[in-house]
Amino acid sequence: MTFTTLLNYTIAKRLCGFALISLSLLCAGSPKADALPQFTLLTGNKCLNCHISTQGGGLRNELGWYMAKDMKLFSAHSVGLEFIEKAESNSLADGALILGFDARVQMTRSPRTVNAETRFIPMQTAVYGAWIAAPWLTLEGMVDVGALARQASGAGLPFAGQQAWSASAMIQPSLALPQLRIGHFQPSIGIRYDDHTMLVRQVAGANTIPIIAPNFAEYGAELNYDGLQWLSLSAGAYLPRSLAQIRTINKYGESVPLLGDSLASAATASNLGTLTASPSYLARFAISPRTDDHVFNSYFGASYFINRSFSMVNIFAGVGLTDRAALQGEYVLSGISEGRQTRNYSVMFTYQALSGLLPFVRFERGITQVSAPNATDGIAELYSVQATIGAQIFPLPFIELRPEFRYYDTESFRSTRWNLQLHLYY
Repeated sequence: MTFTTLLNYTIAKRLCGFALISLSLLCAGSPKADALPQFTLLTGNKCLNCHISTQGGGLRNELGWYMAKDMKLFSAHSVGLEFIEKAESNSLADGALILGFDARVQMTRSPRTVNAETRFIPMQTAVYGAWIAAPWLTLEGMVDVGALARQASGAGLPFAGQQAWSASAMIQPSLALPQLRIGHFQPSIGIRYDDHTMLVRQVAGANTIPIIAPNFAEYGAELNYDGLQWLSLSAGAYLPRSLAQIRTINKYGESVPLLGDSLASAATASNLGTLTASPSYLARFAISPRTDDHVFNSYFGASYFINRSFSMVNIFAGVGLTDRAALQGEYVLSGISEGRQTRNYSVMFTYQALSGLLPFVRFERGITQVSAPNATDGIAELYSVQATIGAQIFPLPFIELRPEFRYYDTESFRSTRWNLQLHLYY
């Protein structure tokens, strides 16, 4: 056995050991991670080209699976895992049944206290499936195994609005026509990321909480048009069952349900009549120009999500060079008309050094305005700043390591922390 082979084998053995520890912890349940929007800028593909869902995230189709298999620094064969190299697809029954999973755990320390202990935090335990029942009909679903385990034990989920499952039917007679999606799924809000700690979907401050929770899903219907390579359009209506579970701060500084007491009660009691009378609405567009030689890729767009006095506006843009670099950003405004308001933005640069090595830097800032009777003008501002340097490292097919160094700054504390994520996927 050569030194290189021995080194590769040792790396794989340690990764597998870390994976087994991680998977044993994942049963506790936690937020879901999603797609990698920088890949659209590095490849020139829409999310739909690699995922079953038009909004990205979740189950990968055949192209997405092959792309994931090719992201690697070492071949699986070199460390004695030939069966990975021999795998030809993530589908069965002549492509009619597609399966997949994502399991992710993070090793970190709380930035709020100096002597915080190192913890292994489960981030994702998603199992996916899709059945192509007909050329015009696809049925898909996701189950968060850890979240179901928490619910079975009587414990609630960590965040208001978080769900343990999603499922939908996608109807599309032709690729040139819009797709109708019906079921229990996440509306196509802004950009979907694979990191639930990002500020763009959070209420900034020392004690951040999600605005739209990980695994957020609503019963609803959505029309998605992707008939042109450079254009994506979405419009939908949803029962606010999850949204009504979220709380905010009103103009008097009181904690209240985001959509009012009546809808909060209806969401808890499953009173569909009340929910049906107050649906949420979404509109989204994205334009994706690219050069004819497929070297330069870009996108820009916006989404508008609204229900009663609550609204959320996402504005996003990105530019990239194929297989080289990507720069992306998003700006988010959200809140109720007479209450808490958030203004968050994120900018991220990714460099593809190798197929399996993508270092990145990210800067994020969020400001939350809340009513504060003791403040001079009656309004207090909370803030969060996060600066992150890290890398996505794919040592073997379907394995990702993500070391990160983060700088935190809030109105209550300032600190730095190392984090490490392990992501197993298929």
